Amino acid sequence: MSNALDSLSDDEVRQISLLVETLDRSSFDFLQLDVGNLKVTIGKGNAPPGMGAAVPAPSVTAPPVAAVPAAVAAAPVAPAPAAADAVRAQDGTVTIVAPLMGRFYAKPEPGAAPFVSVGAEVTADTTVGLIEVMKVFTAVRAGVSGVVTEICVQDAEFIEYGHVLFRVRPAAAASAGAKGSRKGARS
Repeated sequence: MSNALDSLSDDEVRQISLLVETLDRSSFDFLQLDVGNLKVTIGKGNAPPGMGAAVPAPSVTAPPVAAVPAAVAAAPVAPAPAAADAVRAQDGTVTIVAPLMGRFYAKPEPGAAPFVSVGAEVTADTTVGLIEVMKVFTAVRAGVSGVVTEICVQDAEFIEYGHVLFRVRPAAAASAGAKGSRKGARS
């Protein structure tokens, strides 16, 4: 076993440590990852049925998470169906939720302006943020057209799958509200 671990680079060991930290903060019990010849299974308790006997993992202290690199290359992602990413709230707004767990970034790079702010108009294809997992950045699309009414996460916050990121008033509701206010102004 030690020969297999000796072949890992420092960066690979740091990434595995980040996986352990990510799993510890999540609501998941187990994570299994297969990359090339490396197969990593980590968990918070006993192995699920069918995985065989588990060897307790040593305690690993994860290194501090680095800031987003200056040149962020967002991984292209096919737009998810609006029903999966955006959920209608009781107040008529639509919530944009995280499509995966990781670290949320509201800006394309440190010091830059955020992708969106309260009052910003978005379309279904508008990038509203990035989620980083193991130095891979995934663009989060709005999935709905409308106006951002609330930002529910902080920049560089760790989030889980389904975490509410933004609330958006849909375009049809926003224009209906604007027409109603114009009628009141003319009377």
